[in-house]
Amino acid sequence: MIIILLAGGIMAGLVLLQPPPEETEGPQFLLVGSDETELNVTLADLLSMTSVTRNSSYQNSFGNIRGYGLYTGVKISDLIDLVGGMAEGDSLKITASDDYSQTFERGKVYPNQSIWDIQGDMVLAYEYNNTIVPDYEEGFRIAFLPEDEYYSNADANATTEPDPSAAGPQWVSNVVKIEVIEPTPPEPEILVINYEETSLSFTMSELMELPSTSGEGGYRRSSGTKSGPFNIKGVAFSELLDLLPPLPENYTLIARAGDDWVTEYSKAMVEGNLSGYTPTGDPLESINSTMVLAYEIDGSPIPEGDGPLRITFINEDGNLTDGFLWAKYVVNITIVDVPPPPILSGVLFSNSIRAINSGFYFAEVKYF
Repeated sequence: MIIILLAGGIMAGLVLLQPPPEETEGPQFLLVGSDETELNVTLADLLSMTSVTRNSSYQNSFGNIRGYGLYTGVKISDLIDLVGGMAEGDSLKITASDDYSQTFERGKVYPNQSIWDIQGDMVLAYEYNNTIVPDYEEGFRIAFLPEDEYYSNADANATTEPDPSAAGPQWVSNVVKIEVIEPTPPEPEILVINYEETSLSFTMSELMELPSTSGEGGYRRSSGTKSGPFNIKGVAFSELLDLLPPLPENYTLIARAGDDWVTEYSKAMVEGNLSGYTPTGDPLESINSTMVLAYEIDGSPIPEGDGPLRITFINEDGNLTDGFLWAKYVVNITIVDVPPPPILSGVLFSNSIRAINSGFYFAEVKYF
């Protein structure tokens, strides 16, 4: 019984000492394609692929030569081809186990002849001086294998955009993830403001970087139905117009929607002086409001069809404005000069008639 108990204890110990299932395949890393296809690649997988072997070294940030030795690995381009390759404009992000990362453009991964002559093959090395991971303490490592066996800072600068600080940081050690990243499309411009020769364009991010204004506002439809009050956040028109050259003494602000609907505002309206209604809907000849180009209503982005930008009016006393002034889907704002009325010049005929002995009559003339 003692022997049986001892044997059972040994077997239990062996079971407890077994590594988790994910560790039984040895060192591995994650390969991610531009379409988010994921592939776990093991050392065994790398050993089954075509390899490249060459002596190489690199120059570090201090100008010293480091890492000289014999490297064996698989071309990064061959690995990337397993998950669909890279398109023009894609980049490649290499991440280490400590979250250190480097990003490379497509030309580094699929070098043309002139780049290859400088940097050689870009590989994921799994062996260094006949030592294979996991015994090779740098783990899976990015390496460049030029024919002159030396990847210098000058080589890195000549083949990488933008210029890196040094070649050494590109030799990422203990790689755990290689990911193809599609280019981020530029943020679209959603608003243009025009005044004479000045034209300002804004993305949503740029508008949101401007000082914001928040408050409550609501409106009354022509049918008498009230909407709001809403919690509004956006940019006050006084803030937007300060970005333009000095405006004329009088002007009209024309707001154009994405469907070409046009709403016009006088200078007084833009400055917040307009007629409105009490919270119960009774007419008011004048209320004081703040005209705001809103991008949030009740804490959320303005929904499609009304936004992303909408002209609103906020005030502290809960008064309402006319609903037609709350222009939707605003994409363009134009400031138009309104000249003062002309001063008349000429002659004025008076009401007095003077008789002339000759029998003719004419009006008394006054000049001004």
